[in-house]
Amino acid sequence: MIMRKIVEWLNNSVLKPIKFVLIIFIVVLVFTMLNPLVVIDAGQRGVVFSKFGGVKDKVLDEGIHFRFPLVESITSIDVRTQKIVFTNNPEKYPDISNVRARLDSASADLQDVYVDTIVTYSLDKAKVSTIYQNVGLDYESKKVIPAIIDSIKTHTAKFKVSEILTNREKIKTNVELQLREAFLKEGLILEGVSLTNFDFNLEFKKSIEEKQIAEQRKEKEIYELERVAIEAQQKVKQAEAIAEAKVKEAEGERQAKILEGEGIEAYNKLIRQQINQDVIDYKKLENELNAINKWNGQYPTYYMGGEGSAIPLLNIGNK
Repeated sequence: MIMRKIVEWLNNSVLKPIKFVLIIFIVVLVFTMLNPLVVIDAGQRGVVFSKFGGVKDKVLDEGIHFRFPLVESITSIDVRTQKIVFTNNPEKYPDISNVRARLDSASADLQDVYVDTIVTYSLDKAKVSTIYQNVGLDYESKKVIPAIIDSIKTHTAKFKVSEILTNREKIKTNVELQLREAFLKEGLILEGVSLTNFDFNLEFKKSIEEKQIAEQRKEKEIYELERVAIEAQQKVKQAEAIAEAKVKEAEGERQAKILEGEGIEAYNKLIRQQINQDVIDYKKLENELNAINKWNGQYPTYYMGGEGSAIPLLNIGNK
């Protein structure tokens, strides 16, 4: 009865334009309510769940996709890099929303160790559907954080509390290796690990401070000893230099005196030679003068020749 009335209503020519608009409106309304199109935003991947087959292996990339209304549902999952900060000083990271309390651990000698840690990771895009099927959307609290806590505790426990700071890089490397392996098993990709700070209980920090003070004193004493030794060496070298200078000065004075003595001797010798020559010349002149004074004014008439013979001279006459 009702169907017949609907058919009669649809066959009414007067109402045909209104019927056409109404039909289009109903179709659009039904299409909108069923929502067969889904948009996957940038940095997201879509996981398809079918009421007949469960989670499908196919992962939807960014963009518009079609789904079967009432049969399939699409869940968007973030595949961008995510960062978790473990610290008791969240004010240092104002731009990071995922900040948690620092990690507590223990050393090999059962001392408390507190580690500030930063971990960055992302989901393997090809394994998004597997992660959703096995873990769900809460993969961070179920898989990521437990793996981080376990790796930190495992590798800080390998060292005594006094050895942790000196082995910081080794601990970081081992934590990173363990996390990378654990994440791969869960379809996660580890992008980086940073152990930004190690902290200890007050008693140990006090002992470290006292040790540092003692080491600083020791270094200062060593420095003072080295400084005194260097100054002593400098004084020794300075004294050696002064002594060497004095020796050279004395040697110079000795050489100067030798040269001075040789000069005086040479001068005296020259003077003596000059005096002797002057004396000789003086005596010669004195003899000649005596000869002149003794001359009686007579010229000689003979001079002695060879073999004692006397040779007469030219007689020029005596006045």
